Amino acid sequence: MARWKRFRPGPGDALTVSLADEERSLLRALPEQLREVFEDDVDDPARARLFPRAYLDPTAETEEAEWQAMVGPSLLRERLDALELITVTLDRAELIGDWWQIDLAPDEVHAWLGVLNDTRLVLGTRLGVTEDERELDPADPDAGSYALYQWLTWVQGDLVEELL
Repeated sequence: MARWKRFRPGPGDALTVSLADEERSLLRALPEQLREVFEDDVDDPARARLFPRAYLDPTAETEEAEWQAMVGPSLLRERLDALELITVTLDRAELIGDWWQIDLAPDEVHAWLGVLNDTRLVLGTRLGVTEDERELDPADPDAGSYALYQWLTWVQGDLVEELL
């Protein structure tokens, strides 16, 4: 008997995703939270992780400013477009039994991968996540954020596994 799969081949070249109600609700909240990080110009380490410097040499500020002016707006636009695609796909989810089901076109799958990855990068940066496994302590004030990070990692892993 095959195991249940969150992501599986759908009609045509689509990929079908099934989500529990709570999962769909969590994913619906991500675009607005990420939009704030994307559009905020403050010195935020999470934003810097998403939009890293092109020139690591601290004396290359002029070159860095030119690079950011040339490439930054298109990188930001791509990320904002991905957020919009996530919202659109979640809005068209159909409740089938206990699961919300969505057929994702290839460009939507790409948007999902990007948003899942960006969210993990932001959370990971803010939580100080490292390669070392960390035991989740329910009493930790960041336990909810760590649980979300682990869930996003699992969902992204399922998506990548299906694409491979």
